[in-house]
Amino acid sequence: MFSLNGAVKYKYIPNSQDMRGGYDKLCGVIRSLGEDPEDGTAYVFTSKDQKIVKIIRHEHNECQMYYQKFDKNISFVRLEFEGVLPIYVLEWKYLVAMLSCPVVKSIGPIELKCYEEAA
Repeated sequence: MFSLNGAVKYKYIPNSQDMRGGYDKLCGVIRSLGEDPEDGTAYVFTSKDQKIVKIIRHEHNECQMYYQKFDKNISFVRLEFEGVLPIYVLEWKYLVAMLSCPVVKSIGPIELKCYEEAA
């Protein structure tokens, strides 16, 4: 069962180049950064446009992946950090904020209606 809570360690890998891959491909990205994807840590990936978030975790001999995508003019909150690193340690509260607070990127045309006063 996929569970995320405050007791899990989270590492954030922002602006992933290719979000088409599944669990194994994302594990390869983690290994290329010198990390062990099977250490129980949850690794959080976001796409460049902030429309896709994937979280992977290896726990109790299970390979787990969570996938969430927004469409149209909605995206995830963009987390910003000081400096430029390939991996950031992410606190639970920031993960919750990122997943539960979508950002509206643009608003479509507004339709104006005129109502005539009744005589």
